[in-house]
Amino acid sequence: MTIDEVAKHFRISKSKLRYYEKNGVIKEIARDNNGNRVYTDSDLVWIDFFLNLKDTGMSLKEIVYYIGLKKDGEKTVVERKEILLNHVDIIQEKIEELNLIKKEVLEQVKRYENEEGNCIIKSKIYDEEKC
Repeated sequence: MTIDEVAKHFRISKSKLRYYEKNGVIKEIARDNNGNRVYTDSDLVWIDFFLNLKDTGMSLKEIVYYIGLKKDGEKTVVERKEILLNHVDIIQEKIEELNLIKKEVLEQVKRYENEEGNCIIKSKIYDEEKC
């Protein structure tokens, strides 16, 4: 795939892809005879994995550290596993937080349905307020 296709596929800019490659988050991408980047299936798998880590809150610094461990080979498998398991815990916490927010939003929808325009927003932080 070309950089245009990859950028479109992952919904990120070409400049972001170049930035990630320049900073070692994505390995150096092979080039064709005209100097254009040619992404392999393996490259796409890594980009997808990396973007999932990033989208779920792992910092670029942590991802670069993980990549360094990966480059060090089999001797770092245990540490890499721990990093990912810790990240799974963070993802789970976010899921639980989002589920609570979802519940609050659905409760507000029910109040709208029950009150026919006379609803009240209930908040943990502020006093009740008219919608």
